[in-house]
Amino acid sequence: MSTHCGHIYCLDCATFHFSQADPFCAVCRKPQTLETMIKLYPDSNEDTSFDENDNMIDGGELSSSPVSVMSIERAGRDAVMTVKRAIAGKEDLQDAVLACNTFVNCVTPRERAHINQDLLRDIAFQLTLVQTTLHDNQEQITRLKDEVERARAAESAARLQTDGYSRALQRAKKERAALEGKWKEQQKRYEALHQQCVATTEDATRQHVRVATLSADVEELSAQLQQWKEHAAKAKRKYYALRNEMKELKKAAQGSPRPGHRRADSDELEIV
Repeated sequence: MSTHCGHIYCLDCATFHFSQADPFCAVCRKPQTLETMIKLYPDSNEDTSFDENDNMIDGGELSSSPVSVMSIERAGRDAVMTVKRAIAGKEDLQDAVLACNTFVNCVTPRERAHINQDLLRDIAFQLTLVQTTLHDNQEQITRLKDEVERARAAESAARLQTDGYSRALQRAKKERAALEGKWKEQQKRYEALHQQCVATTEDATRQHVRVATLSADVEELSAQLQQWKEHAAKAKRKYYALRNEMKELKKAAQGSPRPGHRRADSDELEIV
């Protein structure tokens, strides 16, 4: 079967590939449906047997349609280009293999002898390159799997370490909460002590003022006491003077008074 873009597919590949959603040609990516494909051999399903003598031409060779051979060779060239693009990384290898598989399946024994042998060798060479690329890709996939395993192991170790850090962080948070509670308690105690200190300071200030007042009173009382001492001393001298005068008067009353005696006219009496 052939697409409208001229690419050849076998019946099985065409049925599988173009029965999917949004089908397209695996070679040129043009939209194509199974219902619009062209059957190159309309009677192939009805009668698969043919008489080789009916297809013999002069020289004993099998006859083949030039259009069919050209279509098959174009499909082969497209398959080669698809494989080259796939090796260069511009196409998917699966599409390249599908194009080569389509080309191989569409070649019947009747056309095989008329296909360009260089094209077949080129396709075989490109398939060898594809095999080598697939082998290299397999080795790369193996290395990537090993790297993935190592990355998973590292991830597990990192996860365990992260869990450890998380537990340590939780413990640190609990310790911080406990320390914050203690700090708040100490803050309350400090505020209470500060208030007590303020009250004590105010009381000390009041006591200091009171002491200063009492000191002033004591000094005043000391001054008054000194005055009273002086008055007492004067009174004592006056007392002794009066007592001596009384004695003199008593003696005078008993006898004549002694010459030179005179009465004190003031508080400053002469003490004998």
